[in-house]
Amino acid sequence: MAALTSKTLAFIELTKPRQAALLMLTMYGAYIATGAPLDPLMLAKLAILGFTAIGGVTALNMYFDYDLDSMMRRTSRRPLPSGRLSLGESLFGVTLMLVLAVFVASTVNEYVLFAILAGLYFDIIGYTELTKRFTALNIVVGSIAGSMPALGGWAAGAGAITLPGILLALVVYAWQPLHVWFLAYFLEEDYRRANVPMAPFIYNARVFSALTIAHLAIMALSVWLFAYITSRGYVAALISTVFILLASIRVAYFVGSPSKAEALRIFKFATPTLAIVFVLVPLEVLASEIPLPSW
Repeated sequence: MAALTSKTLAFIELTKPRQAALLMLTMYGAYIATGAPLDPLMLAKLAILGFTAIGGVTALNMYFDYDLDSMMRRTSRRPLPSGRLSLGESLFGVTLMLVLAVFVASTVNEYVLFAILAGLYFDIIGYTELTKRFTALNIVVGSIAGSMPALGGWAAGAGAITLPGILLALVVYAWQPLHVWFLAYFLEEDYRRANVPMAPFIYNARVFSALTIAHLAIMALSVWLFAYITSRGYVAALISTVFILLASIRVAYFVGSPSKAEALRIFKFATPTLAIVFVLVPLEVLASEIPLPSW
């Protein structure tokens, strides 16, 4: 029993629960942003999808990358390189999770199923197998996978993939260089040891910082376009723009005085910069549906 508990906890660790929670926030936020009724059954299905699809794809990514993880100090204690979980055990668990994810998605609609399969393809094939080890701009492909939970959440509520949902997915896509590249700069020695090319140390600080700011501009534009098209989300657009401007200022400061300490501060600022969008947009939608009292 103790061994089974240990293996279960190790497998849960393999799914990166904190990362999954952030992506589930984008999924639920996008779903609520459609204005669809908060159906308990749908909310339960999204919870299952969040764990099985997001966690399953992440665990499969770690299955293929266990050799890299064993070379990097930060990741060497993860379940696979540390031996707490075998490759066979992890693959068995991942298979069960992804089969369940596909089944549950198919009971929602074909658009949610598409988002799950697209996330799987772009994460494992497009990113892990084709670009991660070979190009410094690997995250440009990998970011597509990270945007799929938001697209799937919108498809679950709207019953289709429409422009507002694509814009919310684009928000997540454009945010990811801020999150990934500055962590990579902070962990440069680890990535070099594993021979994984990343923009922060293949290009100079000015180049990858400019690319990050360009992505942040796309993020801000996407939030405002969403608000304009749907006539909701203006408060979220305004406040998120403040966060995006602050992030951009931090990045600009970094160019003049690059350091690992500043890179880590920028990385930590990235999560609230994204979360604010997917918290405030659904809150505005819910608030708009509260009937005003008649005096």
